[in-house]
Amino acid sequence: MRLSTFLHTHAEEILAAWDEFAATVDHEGHNLDPQTLRDHAGEILLTIAEDLERPQTEHEQLEKSKGLSDSSSAGTDTAAQTHADTRLISGFAIDAMITEYRALRASVVRLWQKTGGGAAHQEDLRDLTRFNEAIDQAIAESVARYTEQTKRSTDLFIGILGHDIRNPLGTISMSAQYLVRSGQLSASAAETIINSVVRINSVIEHVVDFTRAQSEGIMPINRKPGNLVHQFSKVVEETRVRNPRSIIRLDSTGHFDGSWDEGRMGQLLSNLLSNAISYGARGEPISVHMWENGDDVFFSVHNSGQPIPPQEQERIFKPLVRGSTTDKLERREPGGLGLGLYICKEIVRAHGGTMEVKSEQAAGTSFDVKLPRF
Repeated sequence: MRLSTFLHTHAEEILAAWDEFAATVDHEGHNLDPQTLRDHAGEILLTIAEDLERPQTEHEQLEKSKGLSDSSSAGTDTAAQTHADTRLISGFAIDAMITEYRALRASVVRLWQKTGGGAAHQEDLRDLTRFNEAIDQAIAESVARYTEQTKRSTDLFIGILGHDIRNPLGTISMSAQYLVRSGQLSASAAETIINSVVRINSVIEHVVDFTRAQSEGIMPINRKPGNLVHQFSKVVEETRVRNPRSIIRLDSTGHFDGSWDEGRMGQLLSNLLSNAISYGARGEPISVHMWENGDDVFFSVHNSGQPIPPQEQERIFKPLVRGSTTDKLERREPGGLGLGLYICKEIVRAHGGTMEVKSEQAAGTSFDVKLPRF
């Protein structure tokens, strides 16, 4: 029996095997009813059966093997694309969806062989090859759609954080300042409100940057000519104002003209200083040292205190990971997400640089950064 005929005549048996397997797939969404589990599998099988019955050129075969078929070029969604939409909404991870296709492929081949398919005929081998190409095409369409929809959700999430939450925070900050000027609120009370707004904004920035880096593969930057030591001086001064009890020193040797994303560079140093303040020994100075060698510039942020355990010195750069120095945890800013050092490393990577940590009991902890000028 030719494979296309088998797909038509044994569709119910194939779909039953699809249902049985799909029900066992682990996912974080809600449990699906049998009809939803089957959703567009029948249409996918019908599409493949019809494809097997059509003549196919060598060029078309090559394009399909690469997932470049024009099956969706007419402007209507394919069954595989719609299947991806359904699985995304239902909470299936992309690997679970791909596993479904693998099971569908295996079920069809197994059931077809039981009916005598693929025994000895050259046509059967050709049919099997084209079936595998069609399954691969369906996977490519589903993955592309899943990825596209995920990126849209990411962009929406960033938009909500970047606009709908920041604006009310700005209003809170301006209102507190107005109440101070009008004598209705003490400066010390307003300082608490404004510092809370700053912390919430910091969390938002971290989440937005993390999401962008995960979505786009690299932190987006906008390089412009500038002097890095001038930029860092402003960040150090702002940090001193926010943390009057901390001793922060900045020294530099050489010239530091180059091309940087000033906002990202400020964010990089600010995060490293916040980390040093949170984990450094109380009352001990934090030093920012800058030097250069012509093509590259270097800087380090150093603090005294308990060292970072060797087994954690790589782990701390991973997202959503926080240090475990137990006697210092209480000094973390409320609501920290463990994204600061990950974002630092992504900013450095986006500028083509490197960052490493050195931490010992006697020497203290130092985050060392190397950046190309251009």
